[in-house]
Amino acid sequence: MKIACTIESWECAGQTVFVRADLNVPLTHGEILNDRRLTGIQKTLDTLIQKNAIVVLASHIGRPKGQELELSTRILVSWFESKGYTIRFCETIQDIKEQKKNAPDGSILLLENLRFFPGEKERDDTFIKALRSTSEWYVNDAFGTLHRNDASLAELAYTFPAKKRSIGFLVEKELTMLNEFLHKAKKPACAILGGGKVSDKLPLINHLLDSVDSLLICPALSSTFEVAKNHQMGNSLVDYSAISKAQAITKKAELMGVPILLPVDYQVARGSLNGPLSFAPSDQFPEDGFSISIGPKTETLFNEYIQKSGTIFFNGMIGFPDRPETLDGVKQLLTNIAQSDAMSIIAGGDSISIADQLQLKGITYYSTGGGATLTYLSGKKLPGLAPFY
Repeated sequence: MKIACTIESWECAGQTVFVRADLNVPLTHGEILNDRRLTGIQKTLDTLIQKNAIVVLASHIGRPKGQELELSTRILVSWFESKGYTIRFCETIQDIKEQKKNAPDGSILLLENLRFFPGEKERDDTFIKALRSTSEWYVNDAFGTLHRNDASLAELAYTFPAKKRSIGFLVEKELTMLNEFLHKAKKPACAILGGGKVSDKLPLINHLLDSVDSLLICPALSSTFEVAKNHQMGNSLVDYSAISKAQAITKKAELMGVPILLPVDYQVARGSLNGPLSFAPSDQFPEDGFSISIGPKTETLFNEYIQKSGTIFFNGMIGFPDRPETLDGVKQLLTNIAQSDAMSIIAGGDSISIADQLQLKGITYYSTGGGATLTYLSGKKLPGLAPFY
């Protein structure tokens, strides 16, 4: 069932709309490193502002333990002001109630970091009722956190009438792009996956076998698949609890005729993750080695699949951002994807940051979700979407 954004039909002038967004931007020393998640919600905000609604904008930033000032949403005020928005910061829910009494139509009331309030993670009824009392309408445009069960995501929407709650334009766009990949992908379709969190990636791989024509597996994910084939991977990160599942997925892929390609050579750190780097063939992996990234022969092999693909999905950081010499592999993969003719989707904050640094022009779509994207592509339900079916 397709879920559509309905806010264009709303008559909400002079009324208050609660917009749950994902404004969890990367920060360093109080500076916003990437504003992609902020620009992503502008269409939703602009539509409501043009309707002369008052927007209560709420999000979390990071994983604060208590009230950490460096994670306050107050830091976002200057960004919105620079884009021409009229915005006021509200430290508490009571502040929202007071501010909206004289807030001009078409303005924004930005609530403090939702995770500063214990009721957000605890899904406390009193907290939910307090949020509900601020607004007459509800919008969820927080795609990156739709897989969470937090109060403002999975519970609050149900307290609004069905005709007064909607997804936002960003969520609608994300779902459109991911559904296109799952169900309407131009063939051949290719998924390139790396990074850790093997237990999260295996359900994704299993589900994608019905949609893709090839799977290219990169470190650190590839180490578990290598060991599942009885290959030696030295001291590389391996999820031994997932070996049997990786073997089952490999066998299923073989029966379906979907190749799962592992690297033919690796960039290896010797002795420790911070040890000296070299390249090694996959069948000659050193006993004291850690798989870090793909090697040049793998770049060439994978590029053959990239260039003949009609659709490509990429997720999973390869290498370490704080060690630039380990990023050559992921930079080359992203460059090759951008230079291909494929419709391409890149998901994952670190990978997107690298693509931005490279100023790549050929990527079709950057997903604002990490865990939410993987959950959706794995065929699992997103709690934040449930109120809109």
